[in-house]
Amino acid sequence: MLAATDAGVIRCSLPGADPDALVEEVMTRTGLDPEEGGPEADEPAEQVIAYLEGELSGFDLTIDWRLIPGFRRRALMAARRIPYGETASYGEVAIMAGSPGAARAVGTAMSRNPISLVIPCHRVIRADGSIGGYGNGTAGTRLKQQLLDLECVSGPTPDRS
Repeated sequence: MLAATDAGVIRCSLPGADPDALVEEVMTRTGLDPEEGGPEADEPAEQVIAYLEGELSGFDLTIDWRLIPGFRRRALMAARRIPYGETASYGEVAIMAGSPGAARAVGTAMSRNPISLVIPCHRVIRADGSIGGYGNGTAGTRLKQQLLDLECVSGPTPDRS
């Protein structure tokens, strides 16, 4: 599920998320009445599909940050700067976010990332190099590994235009 406003992408949820809950949250927290499709959501959805198909290594999307406060926003903005195919530890992201020593808070921010994939929290790993968790328990951890594998194994396809 992906939700976007005229200000940018506001939600992108992982498989298994409740679409009705996503719509309800966006409606309640923004006062907006979501519509299916439309130009605000179509381009982001196309980019997410291209990323998952291994055809896109970076998103060219605007983020609507209004529902992400304080340190969570700084941590997610830092994670967004981790290059495709690379990882950073929770501690490194804390430093990037301007709060050295806040690795646990980074973990919390990543676990509550409302714009998954577009904000690549899957690129944030433990200091020992293990991948750590990723929403939905074991299934989420498998998904995180698949995303990391996608980025290491396949790059964007060459432009053939």
